[in-house]
Amino acid sequence: MVLPQLSYWDSIGAIVAAALVVHLIFKRTETHEPAYVLLLLLVVPSALTLLFLQHTSSIFYAAFTVFGVYWTSVSSSILLYRVSPWHPLAKYPGPLLCKLSKFYLAFKVARGGKQHIYYKSLHEKYGDIVRVGPNELIICDVNAVNPILGPTGLPKGPFWEGRVPEQEAVKPLIAIRDKQEHNRRRRPWTRAFSTPALKGYEIMVSKRSFQLMDALGAQKGIVNLTQWVSFFAYDIMNDLAFGGGSEMIKEGDADGLWHLLEAGQRNALFMSHVPWLGALFLRFPSFAHDLKAFRTHAKKRAMVRKNQGSPHKDIFHHLMDEDGVASQPPSVIEVISDGGLAIIAGSDTTSTAIINLFYFLMCHPTSYKRLQAEIDELSDNDIMDFAKLAHLPYLNGCLNESLRLLPPVLSGSQRAPERGSGGKMIGPYFIPEGSAVVIPSYSLQRDPRCFSPLPGGFLPERWLPEDKRSALEPKVFDGQEFVLNLTAFAPFSLGVANCAGKNLAWMEMRMVVSLMVQNFEMKFAKGYNPQQWYNDLTDYFVTMKGELPTILTPRKPSNQSVNLAV
Repeated sequence: MVLPQLSYWDSIGAIVAAALVVHLIFKRTETHEPAYVLLLLLVVPSALTLLFLQHTSSIFYAAFTVFGVYWTSVSSSILLYRVSPWHPLAKYPGPLLCKLSKFYLAFKVARGGKQHIYYKSLHEKYGDIVRVGPNELIICDVNAVNPILGPTGLPKGPFWEGRVPEQEAVKPLIAIRDKQEHNRRRRPWTRAFSTPALKGYEIMVSKRSFQLMDALGAQKGIVNLTQWVSFFAYDIMNDLAFGGGSEMIKEGDADGLWHLLEAGQRNALFMSHVPWLGALFLRFPSFAHDLKAFRTHAKKRAMVRKNQGSPHKDIFHHLMDEDGVASQPPSVIEVISDGGLAIIAGSDTTSTAIINLFYFLMCHPTSYKRLQAEIDELSDNDIMDFAKLAHLPYLNGCLNESLRLLPPVLSGSQRAPERGSGGKMIGPYFIPEGSAVVIPSYSLQRDPRCFSPLPGGFLPERWLPEDKRSALEPKVFDGQEFVLNLTAFAPFSLGVANCAGKNLAWMEMRMVVSLMVQNFEMKFAKGYNPQQWYNDLTDYFVTMKGELPTILTPRKPSNQSVNLAV
């Protein structure tokens, strides 16, 4: 083959031109398949090296020159386009480094674990809409909530593509971006958390709640409430998902499963910000070992549940359609793939919500006493009645306020316009196809335009009727503008992709909090600085908590009993 004779600078120009074409290919296809990536980034410059070889006697010098010019040209073209006025998100403000590469945000938030704080600071500096990546926005505007998260809102974004191995034929429900497929896979979850199904779970929630009270009552000295509430949440989700198999309240984390659940979250957050890199790295068996190990354990537990059955109608009873009511029953592999989802989504988030409220109550003695007074009015039978607990105004106010200030998913979930849609107008904002958007829960739920007065303060009274809140806190509410915008309050998200198990979470939260307040006086261990709770709190999509050293003093013996053999 006779290679064309080009001058030195014409050869350099050809290399640059080829790099620009490759940028256009990447922009159009967003491919991260290893074969295509190798073709575009290695094979093409290797071929160009032969073209350039006529200008040097050394193939090594030729390769060094060609690869250097080629990769520099590809990178420069990409970076210049991202900050150019021709980029679809050019009009939205944000840090320059965020516009240039998502790697900046990925390193920043994965290293420090304060993504929610960083997002809030960006809104304070740049306004309601901020560009946090080459193709990603965050919006702190209550008017954008329903158009993005509501029933007719946007499907999920590429966030989960970096957390779930691409080669998995069947992905867990939470990672499915296609709306129709998500709706199909969501149906058995809806049945699993229907009102009749929840009624059947009540005895299991009661059993574990009283077991937790007994275990805490037997402790001496300082108790790490974070650990015990986490054990409770993990045990109850194994009961409800797999018919049992976990006894952390009784035996502790003997197998290190809670550690596995949390250990992989830092890497998972990084990969979710750079999903194409996560998709590549997750192909390697040793990468994200802890995350994969926990998912493998969850899938094994799901298989055991399938083969051995359960003594009661648990969540997997409905997911596996053991009643035979589904017109299109889910496949076994679909149910197995949701094993990890059931545990993580049901245990970590619930434990976070409960322990955050205990923290706030110990920080605010007046609120603690008011809740205690409401709980003390209940009879022994009432405190086991989930319907009555659901109608306790101050209890609900405390839980709502805790969920407002510290939602379990601090930064919210990512959404993106459907492929082929061209994009979507969200009020005055246009979200082009190929872009993603997040409504950061932590920022929006502390926005003074939506919650006032004291948007950053723990104030359960804001959730009470006007006469009651004014009677309890006249100095706070009388004569001041009151704002309680419920559209901005979405700790369990909204629409078809909201938390399927939120009603179960409410059952658990109300029961555990009521029993704790009834049975114990809680106070921080001597020398503990309450600010440490916020210092230790990290946002890796899953919220990671520090220790909460607590002194528990029994108030009175409980007269209730639960048949633990049920």
